[in-house]
Amino acid sequence: MSNIYQRLTNLNPKQQRSVATVVAVSNGTTTVLHADGTQQVVLGDSVASGKVYIVDGQVQGQAADLPFYEIEV
Repeated sequence: MSNIYQRLTNLNPKQQRSVATVVAVSNGTTTVLHADGTQQVVLGDSVASGKVYIVDGQVQGQAADLPFYEIEV
């Protein structure tokens, strides 16, 4: 028998959140660049430049332009 709590959480998955840099804005969509070098087209054109918060493929607003470091352990 599977875990009942796990089955309930699978019914309502968590939102995918990320911070990315705006590359281009056009026609209600924004092309963004993620820290790993991949680009993605997301919905929303409220932020023209800088960093943005992305939740489930939609621009949610301006993000702080903080430095990012990746350290391997």
